Amino acid sequence: MVITREDVPLPEKFKDRLAFVLYDVFTEDECKKYIEDSERRGYELALINVGAGRQVTDTDIRNSGRNIWDSKEEAAKILDRIRPYVADEWKGRKFVELNERLRFLRYDPGEYFKRHFDGSYMRENGDTSYITIQIYLNEGFRGGSTTFFNHYNDEAGVEVVPKTGSVLIFQHDILHEGSELKEGRKYAIRTDAMYESRWRV
Repeated sequence: MVITREDVPLPEKFKDRLAFVLYDVFTEDECKKYIEDSERRGYELALINVGAGRQVTDTDIRNSGRNIWDSKEEAAKILDRIRPYVADEWKGRKFVELNERLRFLRYDPGEYFKRHFDGSYMRENGDTSYITIQIYLNEGFRGGSTTFFNHYNDEAGVEVVPKTGSVLIFQHDILHEGSELKEGRKYAIRTDAMYESRWRV
């Protein structure tokens, strides 16, 4: 498989930010295995970050399913596929690795994650995430795009339509949503690019 890259034409307010899609990163069989393994672990209602390391349930904002798998080994395998496309430095910090906290996401009809900015993940040693890595595991459903917006009240946005085996990479600080799924079932994985702490020795 040959990976191809396509930049996302972001809304005006965020046009200087990083956002692009990599196609044909994972095979259909690999994606099916991720889905099957995630279903064996089971899904629960996804929470939202409210700061200070706290998460809460708020179905007005997010009502989709999630399961979490902490695996440095699997994160390293994912990185092997996309390493040439991950920035070596960000805000003066060196790249460390992908976040081992793999969040498997599942959307059924009527489910969504309304407009938000992705939260950073910080380790005890100060290593911090700045870039979202979103892997799409299937396609063929209706709705369920990742959509970028200028503002919370904009009617139209820039849609990224999920394709099996593709990876969307973008800065945390871009307003976006997991648009409501209309038909079918959507699966994805989220992880993050981790950058070293300023005070790391």
